[in-house]
Amino acid sequence: MIYSGTVMIKKDSYTWKIYGLVVAVLCIVPAFLHAQEKDFTTWASAGFKYKVKPAFTLSGKLEWRTKDDLGKTDRWGLDVGGAYSVLPFLKVAAGYEIHYRNRGEAGWKFRHRYHFDGTLSTRVQRLKVSLRERFQHTFDSSGDEFRWRSRVKLAYDIPKCKIEPYASVEMYNGLNRGERFDVQRMRYRGGVVLPLFSDCWEADVFYCRQWESKARKNIVGVACTYSF
Repeated sequence: MIYSGTVMIKKDSYTWKIYGLVVAVLCIVPAFLHAQEKDFTTWASAGFKYKVKPAFTLSGKLEWRTKDDLGKTDRWGLDVGGAYSVLPFLKVAAGYEIHYRNRGEAGWKFRHRYHFDGTLSTRVQRLKVSLRERFQHTFDSSGDEFRWRSRVKLAYDIPKCKIEPYASVEMYNGLNRGERFDVQRMRYRGGVVLPLFSDCWEADVFYCRQWESKARKNIVGVACTYSF
């Protein structure tokens, strides 16, 4: 019995070391990406989640983004969608977005996007782990862009506390002809989710480091959501 307990303690200790290492990598990697510090931006959004049924939720969001070191508005965006819990550990979703973008000398242009998601999630003691796979198609007057997005997210449920810290890594793979599923973009994100005003309101305050082959972005953002 003593031996069994010792093995269990060692196993749990090893598991937590692995999770700790993953979280550390998520936090440290952005600092080591060689610098092409191109832009510092902000993202701000307000949205809602409406639980139509226990397994089905509708959502909507209005978002504002800046660019050129906060000097200009990059885009306005409207996002609507729905999510359905097929199983306790599996959720599927779909959504549509419209963006009104500042294209500089070309003026303001509309862009459209739709996406389909599948998310697997589990819980290890107080650690929440999820994997989301997303297909998205973005199009405007200049052409089409197809992407496959993979995101791993870790969140920690602090005992007797409504604040939940998290970290995630997301990879964008190109699906257009000639892109050969190459990595087109990476996002490294960390933040906290906390209640606002009442239990119905919550805010996601975050920092995101975005990598692309020709540009880097440092993003500070806040997303407020009302659930009912």
